[in-house]
Amino acid sequence: MQDRTLTKKSDSLQAIAAFNQSYLLLAQRMLAEDREQAKRALGLSDSMATRICSLTASEIEVLAESSDVICQFRVDAAPGRA
Repeated sequence: MQDRTLTKKSDSLQAIAAFNQSYLLLAQRMLAEDREQAKRALGLSDSMATRICSLTASEIEVLAESSDVICQFRVDAAPGRA
């Protein structure tokens, strides 16, 4: 039973890492295409946008490995909630 629990936890951590990496790469792409629009869509300050843009591939990999989801879900920005 404990092995299954550890496997589930490991699977969850791998999924979080993959999500974090995808988020950071998407954020970089969006910021490169239209910085102001991306900042609004992602809810980023100018300093956070600058930091995300400056991340190297290896820094993204390290950040992605966190056990925490690094983005914030904003209910106020959901469709139909103007």
